[in-house]
Amino acid sequence: MNETLGRGYARIEAIRAARGEPLAMVPEPGAPPPDKYNSVYLTLFVAGAAFLLPFNSFIMAVDYFKDQYPDSTIMFDMSTVYITSACVAVVTNNLLLDLFTYNTRITFGILVSLATMLFVAVCNIGWDGFSPHVSYTINLVAIGVVAFGCTVQQASYYGFTGCLPPRYTQAVMAGESAAGFWVSLDRVVTKYGFHTPRRSTFMFFVFSILILLGHSMLHHVMMRHPLVQHYLRLTNESRHRRRIQLHLNPNEDATLMESEAGDTSYGVLKLQSPALSTATGQEPETSAFSFANPVYSPTATAPVSLASPPSATEPTISPSAALQTPRPSYKVEDVVFESPERPTSWRAFKRGVKARWAVARAIYPYMVSIGLVYFTTLSLYPGIASEVPSCRLGTWMPIILMSAFNFFDFIGKIAAAWPYEWSRSQLLMASGVRLLLVPLMLLCAAPRHSPHIVGDVYPIMFSVVLGFSNGVFGSVPMILAPSRVGREHREIAGNMMTLSYNGGLLSGSLVSYLLLSMLGPRAGDPCRLLYPTPHLPTVPPATTTAGNVTYLTTALH
Repeated sequence: MNETLGRGYARIEAIRAARGEPLAMVPEPGAPPPDKYNSVYLTLFVAGAAFLLPFNSFIMAVDYFKDQYPDSTIMFDMSTVYITSACVAVVTNNLLLDLFTYNTRITFGILVSLATMLFVAVCNIGWDGFSPHVSYTINLVAIGVVAFGCTVQQASYYGFTGCLPPRYTQAVMAGESAAGFWVSLDRVVTKYGFHTPRRSTFMFFVFSILILLGHSMLHHVMMRHPLVQHYLRLTNESRHRRRIQLHLNPNEDATLMESEAGDTSYGVLKLQSPALSTATGQEPETSAFSFANPVYSPTATAPVSLASPPSATEPTISPSAALQTPRPSYKVEDVVFESPERPTSWRAFKRGVKARWAVARAIYPYMVSIGLVYFTTLSLYPGIASEVPSCRLGTWMPIILMSAFNFFDFIGKIAAAWPYEWSRSQLLMASGVRLLLVPLMLLCAAPRHSPHIVGDVYPIMFSVVLGFSNGVFGSVPMILAPSRVGREHREIAGNMMTLSYNGGLLSGSLVSYLLLSMLGPRAGDPCRLLYPTPHLPTVPPATTTAGNVTYLTTALH
């Protein structure tokens, strides 16, 4: 070991608290391996599409489900069940993220989603051997199971990409929107190509299952990529080894020597002796580390003793120059170790809760912003959007509205990568302004017999704005939040943002039932009420008799 290093005990937590630094920022040593051909980026893009693909597949089959279960709230029920199960999955993932690796959690989610989608496609849509009531229940249970598997993937991927540079988080979010766009395009093609609703929906689910299989293979290849291994290694090291650059005053020596039994962190105390400014420009001499040496004494006013006369070979230093020489500085430079064991004790659980609370305090504006964004979105999509009537487009209207939302959501998430530094207040204001879309879209469907905003253009335009703003302001907070904390806390930040995201989804889906009640009761075909058939004048029927047969003729004008 270097002779200028001595070991001391440092209660690092107390020093951070005194300096107002609850979380340590960790530099990234070394250049990461290149992402050749953007293979990691593209794989994460596909991953973002894949873990939302099952939910979007259920939602975009709106025409089939409304035909199978008329006068039901199937779209509202599926949305609520999905979000409720997703919230349970996020909480479970947060509690168990230290017990299972990223790869284990993501693989589990992929297998659950694949098995459920196969069962629904084959048994509930292709075979159709269940009664309507049982089939309805199977769909809700299936979407709940899918939600759990997909959300475990989603939370794990956001925690995983929080350890990578921010552009990879943007890749996942762009993939989420690509899922909606791809499913919309897939549904349009299958509905147009297969005129039987059951056959078109079956093929629609088959295409989604094939994408999930491709995603599974790409994911396991990506986890072996050198760039991924590099950042995972940095994250694992930072959890057990934190580098603290902390310059201390000499009177803080007592704090350094403080130790606490039980839960103690340790550091390395390094003494740095400032160079003396000499008349000849010679290098200062170095001495062995010792608190007793006057040169290194914390109470010394100068790093040299004035009592000793200078030798003939040493430069003469005036007393005033010596007194102005800076005092030595101490810093806790390196190695703070934490217990690598997995948390199994109550103390470890409390440390995890405190870490999450500290992360939440650091990123709460982003959590509030993303919660508001998805609250507004789920209040209107897919429930209210599926209730907007159209006398010209008929059953194509909800598909067009959802396709418009998904396409511009995709464009918005790509636009979120634009290099603009959004402030916290701007994000909160934009999220609040989006709430105005709730009454505007509601007026396109309420009341059912005579909506206040009539026409096909207005709801499509509102869906475009809803989708684009959801893409931008639903991505930017998720991208920025992990960079506001230290590397060792970025996975927690990703999971906390996902928790807030799912909280907004759940509250929005519950509010959608309130908005549904504002539409009024269903009263037959709304187009017949909006555009009643004109009264056609008739003439009395004329009768003619030929033999024993009487013929009735009616003249229509």
